Amino acid sequence: MTKNALTVPAAAVTTVVADVARYGAANVETGGFLLAPRPDDTTTIVALAGEVGIVRRRDQFQVSELALDRLFAHADDQGLWIPAQFHSHGLAAFMSDCDVDHGLSVDGFVTTVVPYFASPPLDVGQWGWWRFDGVWVPLLPPRTLSAAVSVIVFDEDGVRGH
Repeated sequence: MTKNALTVPAAAVTTVVADVARYGAANVETGGFLLAPRPDDTTTIVALAGEVGIVRRRDQFQVSELALDRLFAHADDQGLWIPAQFHSHGLAAFMSDCDVDHGLSVDGFVTTVVPYFASPPLDVGQWGWWRFDGVWVPLLPPRTLSAAVSVIVFDEDGVRGH
């Protein structure tokens, strides 16, 4: 496995797990993105998916192009970059055919799958981690540290504080 350059604060992990469990209780997937100041690899913001232009189902999490545009424009305006996406699965952490075929396949981009959405693990070592390098390459889990994070919500209506 390849080393993971990201650093993820424990507060980000807690935020992601709480959001995944919230939607997992409804038996649907969810997701969002991890943002960092350029050119740092340490997450400082967790962007949770809102409602408008977001599809959540048992085996599907989908974000519209407009919702993605709102988030990426916000990140650019704030001097941030988006090194990683997260989304949940009902069972194990793996790259589904849908993830491979329809995910953000951009060189250097990291995706993580948070398993067992009804009761997701706080240990990022139990999540699946991959980076796109022409194909999805498995990664070791990122380093975690104790630091605060901000939380935002994004969708087609824009980006707002949590």
